[in-house]
Amino acid sequence: MKTAVFANSKGGVGKSTIALLTSLSLATRHNRAKVQLIDLDPQATTSDSLSRFANHRFNVTNNEEFSLGSATPNNSRIISHLESISSDHLSECYSILDCPAGNEPERSTFLLHSNIIFIPTSVSDADVFATKKYISSLIELFDSDTENSPKKSPLVVILPSMIDHRDELNELRSVLAGMPVYFGKPLRYSPNFRRAFRAERDDNNVKVLLREHSAYSKWITDLIIHSDRLKLRPKKLFQL
Repeated sequence: MKTAVFANSKGGVGKSTIALLTSLSLATRHNRAKVQLIDLDPQATTSDSLSRFANHRFNVTNNEEFSLGSATPNNSRIISHLESISSDHLSECYSILDCPAGNEPERSTFLLHSNIIFIPTSVSDADVFATKKYISSLIELFDSDTENSPKKSPLVVILPSMIDHRDELNELRSVLAGMPVYFGKPLRYSPNFRRAFRAERDDNNVKVLLREHSAYSKWITDLIIHSDRLKLRPKKLFQL
């Protein structure tokens, strides 16, 4: 079972949108995949929107027991839930966790039980500032856990989000150059993202998103599936 987390303390950076793309792409591209989208936001925006797609291979979960209130996760409950998910010889299991804004690593030890942590960010000053602070807190969490456990820390990948042109991508790469994490493929801005969570007739809005960003979806799902091929942690920003 592979676990991917979409997290950042800043809201509006694209966490839920990319989690939507990723979870649906895993389920539709890989017919042996069983995918569980775990919505950790008490407001349940993502899970309410995607529950209509649930079937025997795609499950959407939002449990009030996952939160202690005030954006504080119930770590023991989340970890217990992840450990209860198991693969079988007929399927490959994936858990996708969508974290709410305000999530802080020092209060989120469940992050240590994931394989890969995606941190979406735009190029705006506010998003970059929050992202750098979040990464620093993550590294502190990993380093403190290393003293107690020899297991491999999760991979950390920055996801440039809502990028309009190459200059923005280069600016973001330059600002984050000193961060010891991976730098992922950019997600280009599209007006269709504003309709991502609507329940439209025939779900045409979701179909359009999946078609429009098929190359991105393939890249990110392949990265999750083969995340064990990447090294532990780069010494500085490493372009994937």
